[in-house]
Amino acid sequence: MPFLYHPLVVHFPIALWLTSFLFDLLHAWRRDRTFAVASAYLVGLGLLGAGVSIVAGFLDYRPLVAEGVGQAFIDRHRVHSLLAYTATGLYLALFVARWRWHQMPRALSLAAAAAGAVLIGLTGWWGGEVRRIM
Repeated sequence: MPFLYHPLVVHFPIALWLTSFLFDLLHAWRRDRTFAVASAYLVGLGLLGAGVSIVAGFLDYRPLVAEGVGQAFIDRHRVHSLLAYTATGLYLALFVARWRWHQMPRALSLAAAAAGAVLIGLTGWWGGEVRRIM
């Protein structure tokens, strides 16, 4: 099996985005702007990490197919990819909305962050399942 880069870097956006939700909760509870700023940076860093993860995934995919990975891997990865791209799109929308809409209602911001945390949690779990069947 070739050396795979994607499993090494994919954990970073997951961890950054889940931590950003923690800071969103702290901001909602304490009303301290520092937590909101920290969350924004974590979401942005998670987006950079997601870009690296996507590139690494494409680089890893071709050698795996050349080695004849099974259809179960391909089928499960399709679901995982859909979850991952949806989560990334949601976090990109959240990042842009918070950047451009400074008076974004707190409830809307927190609801979007919660949806992102659930989605990225499911993505991470499903990614572990994909890796397990390999």
